Amino acid sequence: MGIWKKIFGKKPDKSPYLPTPEEPLDISFAKNFTSNGGLFLYNQSKEKVLYNFHEICKENKWTSEEIICLNQKLSSFFKIPFVTNNSGKLTHYKSLLINCEYLISNTGKILLSSKQINHFKLNDLPKTILVIAKLNQLVKDVSQGMTQIKNKYPNKIPTNITTLKTIKDKKTSSIKTNSKNIYLLLEDI
Repeated sequence: MGIWKKIFGKKPDKSPYLPTPEEPLDISFAKNFTSNGGLFLYNQSKEKVLYNFHEICKENKWTSEEIICLNQKLSSFFKIPFVTNNSGKLTHYKSLLINCEYLISNTGKILLSSKQINHFKLNDLPKTILVIAKLNQLVKDVSQGMTQIKNKYPNKIPTNITTLKTIKDKKTSSIKTNSKNIYLLLEDI
């Protein structure tokens, strides 16, 4: 019998005074993102990203003309229309394909800026958004994301910085809200 057990009885499994260990950023993000209704696919190659993109389009019965992109490089890679629309809304399209600044682990939200959505407000964008991101874009919280943005763009911080959140309850999707249906194609390349 151990000395601890002799003196105090049963040895405690865990001290209530020790801090609980934090989950890894990717696990925490995945839990928060999916619990809020987000869908993501993990990809280990560019080919897999492209394959999953086409599968999402098939599942939703979207043609390439119904999906738009505000980034010329992404538009070329996925062979979808590049839009340089400077005014109005893009809500008549089925989906928007973008990349992001950072993935916010503690909330499951996606940090965007004018680098991804130009001047458009979230209400001006299609209801479904496909986001391309890499594992190295995970940050703990919005504060860390903002610090990273300041470091990434030291000379000119982008404007229109916002967080993109998913629609948790599909019944509320018809209500005017900034929430979106989000597919995240997460790259580990």
